[in-house]
Formats: sequence, C-alpha cells, structure tokens
Amino acid sequence: MATRYTYAARTLAGLRVEGVRSAEGEGALAADLARESLFLIRAYIAREAAVQRFSSPKIKRKDLAAFFIHLGSYIEAGVPILGALSDYQDTGRPDFNAALADIRRRVEGGTALSEAFEVYPSLFQPMLISMIRAGETSGRLDEALREVVKLVEWEEEFAGQVKQAATYPLIVLTIVGLVVLLVSVFALPPVLKMLVEFRVPLPLVTRIFILMGQNMVAWGWILLIVPPLLIFGFRTLLAKRRDFKLWWHTRLLHVPILGTLLIKLGLSRFATFFAAQYRSGLPILQILRECASITGNDRLGWCVRKIREGIESGERLGVMAAQVGYFPPLVVRMFTIGEETGTLETTLSKVSLYFDAEVQAGLKRFFQLLEPLLLISLAGIVVFVAAAILLPIYSLVGGINASAN
Repeated sequence: MATRYTYAARTLAGLRVEGVRSAEGEGALAADLARESLFLIRAYIAREAAVQRFSSPKIKRKDLAAFFIHLGSYIEAGVPILGALSDYQDTGRPDFNAALADIRRRVEGGTALSEAFEVYPSLFQPMLISMIRAGETSGRLDEALREVVKLVEWEEEFAGQVKQAATYPLIVLTIVGLVVLLVSVFALPPVLKMLVEFRVPLPLVTRIFILMGQNMVAWGWILLIVPPLLIFGFRTLLAKRRDFKLWWHTRLLHVPILGTLLIKLGLSRFATFFAAQYRSGLPILQILRECASITGNDRLGWCVRKIREGIESGERLGVMAAQVGYFPPLVVRMFTIGEETGTLETTLSKVSLYFDAEVQAGLKRFFQLLEPLLLISLAGIVVFVAAAILLPIYSLVGGINASAN
C-alpha cells in the first residue's frame, strides 16, 4: 500500500527540493525521484495529511472552476504561480483561503504545485492532480489548467443534468411516500378491522404491503445505519485495496451505456494529454507514464501501463492499443496511421475531438433512457400501493353485499 512521505531532495545542480509524494516505501520514493534526476536526502511519513482528510475544507465545483480559471489566466499572462496563488481570495471561504496559504508556502519551499494540491484531497481530486502534474511535466501547465476547468465544468453540468432528471421523480416519490404513510396509519387499519370482523380474506398484495409495513416498524432503524456503513466500507476498500479498485473499475466498464460512456471519457482525456505532451517534445515512454492516471479508471490506467511496457519491448503504439482491449478499432487505426505518417500529434487531437462528441451524444442518450425508466418504476410503485389499499375495500364491499343478500 502506498504511503505519503514528506521528503527533501537535491537536483543535479545542488538545489534543494521539498515536497509530499506517495510511494510504496522509501526505496520506491528514492527510485521515483531518481527518474526525475533528484537525489533523496531524507523522508518521513506525512502524518498531517491523514489528519487533514477528516478536517480539510470543502468547496463547490463552480467555485473550484473559478479558482482554476483564475490560476490559468494568470499563468497564461506570464504571472508566476506564487503571484497567482497570492492574488486569489474567496471572501466567503476562510477555510479555503487558509488551504491556499498553506499551498503557497509549500510551493515557496520547492514543492510542485500538483504535490501541494495532494495534501488537500477534499479540495482537489486525484484526477485533477494528475492532469496538473502532466502539465507540469510537459511544460504546458496553462493548457493543463484549461483542461482541468473543462473537466470541472463538465462534472458540474453532468451533476446538474442528473439533478434535473431526478427532481420530478423524487418529488412524485415523496408525495407517494407521504400518501402511503397517511393511508397506512389512518385509513388502512379501520378497513382491516372491518375485514377481520366480516372474515373477508386479504388479497396477496395487501398482505405483502402489511408485511412490509410491519418490517419497516420493526427493522426500519437498520436502513438508517447499514447504508452509511456500507458506503464507508466500500470507499475504504477502494482506497486501501488496489486489487478491489481494479476489479470494481473493470466491472463499471462493462455496465451497459455507463461503461461505454466511461471508456469514451477516459480515452478522450488520454488522447488530449498525450497530444499536448507529445507536442512539447517529451518521449513517448515518459508521456505514457504520466498519462496512466489521466483516464480516471484503474482498468484503463492498467491498459496504458501495458502499452508502455510493450513499447519498451519494441512494440508499436497501435499494436499494443489493439492488444490491451478497450481501445475501439477506429482509435487503433488512427494510432497506426499517426505512427506511420509521423502525424501522431494531429491524429491524437482528432481522436480527442471524436471522443468529446461521442461523450456528449452518450450523455444525451443516457438521460433519454434514464427518465422513462424512473417514471416506469414510480408507476409500478403507485400501482402496487393503490392495489394494496383498494382491493381490501372492494373485498369489504363484496362481503357486505354478500351478507345483505
């Protein structure tokens, strides 16, 4: 399991560099730094980061997008990172301002911006940090920040679409729940009492409804405790067990509609940052190392690492993309054409544009399918409740008429 270390190192020129980084051990940390021509001096476990996971500040996506827009604008204008961090203040968020002050102090001490962001996981997702690190490595931090802003804005738009699609069904479900509660408490008991007096058998759907109500009264407290515990345990497993996270991310890629959408989104990010770093002149192996975490999915990241290993063994990019899977045939052909013609940067840019359009179309299809599914589910609940309540009444009326005759 990776451990976070606060370290001090020196460059080939003798300059001192400090920062925070995750590694499997001090030996792995030293090896990672050596690949960047840094020599480890000392390292110790960054215990303060564990505390900040429980007490670190939160921020809305739109405010986070505003911060990255500010940061990107300053860097594009030639203003140093420290100046950009110093000039940003959110008057309504003193906790966020305090975090930025700490980030600025870390950057002043020689820590990379991406590593300073890693100290505040509640503010900056690992995906955003990976994108910024890729921009730092390629020397195109301004482009990376533009992509970060696009990602944050896309997530905000996606969340808004989900809320919009779910608002009407949730309102209906709430109303149905209140009606069911009122009927169960005030209307159904007298009817059931009369049915018992007239010895009218209860319909099956009514017996199921009564059983569900009794179980809710007896065991309803479990629903308040178990789901949060399950969510906490699931997130802990994802954070602590990399094999479980790889398994879960693989399963997600095979979910109908959602899996296809995740693949297209991850490969779009991969192509975008591969093209940006390739344009800056970085070697392909180094680019693949940086882009392994760009996709946002561990299985796709595993595929990128396998591609890098194949290229190290002398294979071509297009051949490895075809072997690892998840890369559509069109993308594999474009990789091959780009390698053969020497236009890999242009080809990857086209791949990114293609996937961006596919993601937008996939989102539209996803929500077009989601809304009717929600409405059908709500209609089923309404029919079940109505049948459970009305059928006993019809049985009662039939029993009264039979007694009168």
